[in-house]
Amino acid sequence: MKKYWILFAALALMVAGCNSENKESFPEVMAVAHRGCWLKEGDEFYINENCPAGVRMARRFGYPAIECDVKYTLDSVMVIMHDKTINRTMRLSEGYAEIPEPVKVTETTFDELRTKYVLASTDPSLRLPIPTLEEELLACKEEGIIPMLHSTIGESYRLAQEILGNQWIAFCSAGDSLFRDTRSWSDVLILLDPGEDTAENTISRLNAIGGRCGMSTMKYKMLDKAYIDAVKDASFEVQASIFKTPHEQRALRDGVTIELSDFFWSQTEGRKPYDTWKQKKVSLKAGEELTWQPSEKEFAAMVLGVEFQGEILVTLNGREYPLTRDEIGAEWFGLRMYKTAPSITIKAVSDSRIASATARLYEI
Repeated sequence: MKKYWILFAALALMVAGCNSENKESFPEVMAVAHRGCWLKEGDEFYINENCPAGVRMARRFGYPAIECDVKYTLDSVMVIMHDKTINRTMRLSEGYAEIPEPVKVTETTFDELRTKYVLASTDPSLRLPIPTLEEELLACKEEGIIPMLHSTIGESYRLAQEILGNQWIAFCSAGDSLFRDTRSWSDVLILLDPGEDTAENTISRLNAIGGRCGMSTMKYKMLDKAYIDAVKDASFEVQASIFKTPHEQRALRDGVTIELSDFFWSQTEGRKPYDTWKQKKVSLKAGEELTWQPSEKEFAAMVLGVEFQGEILVTLNGREYPLTRDEIGAEWFGLRMYKTAPSITIKAVSDSRIASATARLYEI
């Protein structure tokens, strides 16, 4: 399988995402921070989605790439915003109150968006105006981050190429014609949303685009191991796009090459853990469990490897992963955290054998 992203100099040392202890076991996957490396304090944003602060935080956590969403304003200025309206992620600039009525990006001028509203944040210094695409791309260039443009706007692709050369990723739904045009002037990595297409049809569409290509889907039921293997065998990339727990873990196990996620983390290269938990050769009867609740750090990340046989339920900070193995085998997890106390529970659903369980915590 071609590792397309290793052509990006900024990614070369990051893609493996594992230290010398984990290198043989942790999935080799490119981790992409969904809408940037946003962080929340409770229900409120500290680092908002789709903004330069999220790019800088992605660099801090070691993500090689981020995803960003592009929209036109009423007067055709390209800004970064996921929702059709700004209400969920922005506040009134006057008094920092919630916006009382829906404000659609495409029905509001750029000047109105920039002057009347600010990004929501618990940090007043980050309550900034909506960013333009150019501002986001320049932040990516400065931080050495690859932006994945979720966009149907051809102009946005041209601007990314102008600022970053081929060090960006193109993605949209139903974008075959746009992608073929883009390929005529760019060698950028292109990710196609296959919709409900079979693997055979998806491969045919990717071949028609040509060059460095892959697929990205949110349909976790469709993206089974056979589909992943077929696309990879044709030398294309496979991205699991914000699969819900526990399906993102299954996608990693089945061999996706790119993981777009709100929380997945695997950037241990060059980092030393501040705390480690190890368990070996533990037999658990149904209902018995192993737990670990270490100290909290403001910015942290966790990697857990479990080698087991049987039926277990792994819970990481409230995320539940039911796992079954008839023979001894390993599962690996990675999770980023902000102002959150780490918590691990490994519970036997039926009598199970834990050959080893190793967790490492990293201060970021």
